[in-house]
Formats: sequence, structure tokens, C-alpha cells
Amino acid sequence: MKYSIVVPVYNVEKYIDKCLSSIKNQSYDDFEVIVVNDGTLDNSQSIINKFVKKDNRFKSYIKENGGLSDARNYGVTKVSGDVILFIDGDDYIDKDLLLNLNKEFEKNRDIDVVRFQLRLVDENQNIIEQPRYDVFSKLSSEVAYPILLKNTYVDVAWGYAYRKTFFLQNNFQYAKGKIHEDLGLTHLILIKANYISSIPYIGYNYVQRKGSIMTLKNRKQNLRKVYDTLYHFDNYISILEKDSSIVPSNKKCLTKYLIEILIYKANSLEKEDLDQYIKELKKRKIYRLLPNDTKKDKLRRLFVKYALRAYIYKNMK
Repeated sequence: MKYSIVVPVYNVEKYIDKCLSSIKNQSYDDFEVIVVNDGTLDNSQSIINKFVKKDNRFKSYIKENGGLSDARNYGVTKVSGDVILFIDGDDYIDKDLLLNLNKEFEKNRDIDVVRFQLRLVDENQNIIEQPRYDVFSKLSSEVAYPILLKNTYVDVAWGYAYRKTFFLQNNFQYAKGKIHEDLGLTHLILIKANYISSIPYIGYNYVQRKGSIMTLKNRKQNLRKVYDTLYHFDNYISILEKDSSIVPSNKKCLTKYLIEILIYKANSLEKEDLDQYIKELKKRKIYRLLPNDTKKDKLRRLFVKYALRAYIYKNMK
């Protein structure tokens, strides 16, 4: 089984050598690397060229800057393998990741997605956090999805390996020009998969670097993160209303999760921005999308309907 690894690159010259080296040194060697230079302004391309020159499994593509989503989407059009992975250019993987993924894909030929474990590291490779995910083999998405939702970092695109036929048949695309692009697609992939596995191997090192778009906390950036999340929410609700192939229980799980994310996002807003955000949530009547099965559900629904501001403040940390 051949693996196609898509690596978007934008101004990561300090990290890209380690990223590509970690792929080159995999113990399982049947793979190709699609490196997408997304209009980088630094010296990243000269480093990429060294890998391409020495190893024909590395392929380099240069395009105008369009953002991470655009680079990933472009990279997918170039893959020729059986399984797709995404690795960000400032991260790196452990040497037996492909080997362990291959064991699972070979054992269960009809699974569409495999989850693997990750660790958070700093720029000096010191471990910051090592979350543990539930481990299971070949569960239907109806069973697997609620399990995955209980874990942190469920949204990340790079935390999974995707069977290419499944990915292409569904025409999955990351939303161009939006932050939290992983949130905007990963859940759709998971709820549309037939079968999912989650393996125990810790294979991905997520580098927490200063100045990355996800660590900036100024007002303008916070607003963009919040309203891009709202964009993804609107898109999901539209899909869930139209797509009859998604099982009702997964629709309910995803909707509840998204509303929790919208509430949580209020934490980052200043008061004058929060007022407008609450208006946006009220306009969408999000209470109607909450479960209404138990007494607790009914009370929560009423609270969100009639006292949304108080509910948001109650859930702020």
C-alpha cells in the first residue's frame, strides 16, 4: 500500500528540513511526498530542492499563496497513493508511523480513516503534552465518532490517515481563506466514513512555535477565529440538513459539539465584540439545534433560548 503525504509549506525554513527528514527516514518506504510551496517568502524552497534532487519520492510544486487550505487542496490533486496524510511543514513524524498505519489498513481493508496519537512539543523538541486517545479497530462511524469527540485535538487534519478513494469520491475540500479549516472539514470526513480505526502509536509531533497563526491573541486575530468558526458552523448545518446519508445520531453529536465550540469561542472576545457575537448566535436560533430528549436537555435549551448571554458568561473560563 502506497502513502501520499501532502506537506504545505509557507515560511517555515527553520523547520522544514526536520519535517521532510522525518518522512524520508520512515521504516516503511512505499510513499511519495507532495510538497506544496504556497508562495513562501523565505528560503524553504532551496531546502525542498535538496530532498527532491536526492530522493525521487519527493515532488515539489510551487503555487501562488492561497493559504493552508488551498495548499492542501492543491496537493490532493497530485497524489497517486492509496492513502493520504497531511503533515504541516513545521511539524514532524516518528519513524514507524507509516508502518503502524499500514498494519491497520492491511488488517481492515474496508476502513476509510485511521486515527493515530500525537504529542505537543516545543521548538527544542521538549514534550509539552501527550494526550491519549481511545484506541479501537474498525468501528462504524456511528459508534466511532462519539468516542473521538470525547478526546482533545479531534479536529486536526494531520491526526488521521485517509483512504484516497473515500476522500476523492466525497470531493472533500478545505475552506479556502478560513482559519480553523480543520474544524471545517474533519468532522464531515468522520461522520461520512464507513469504518474508522484509532491506533495507539504516537506518530505526530505538533510543534508549538511562537508567532504561528494559532498562537496569536490580538483582537483582530481573535475576531477572525471566532467568525471563521461561525462560517464553518453555518456550512455544517446546511450540509446536515441536506445529506440524508449521515446517520441521525452523528448529526446530533456534531451539532451539539459545534454549539459548544461557539459558546467556548466567546472566551476570547472583548465586551464590545461579544455583544455583536451574541446577536449573531441569537439570529441563528441555535437553541433549536440542541437536544431536547431529557429534562437536563430541555432546561439547557430554555436557558440558551431565553438567557444566552448568561449562559455564555456561565461557561466562560
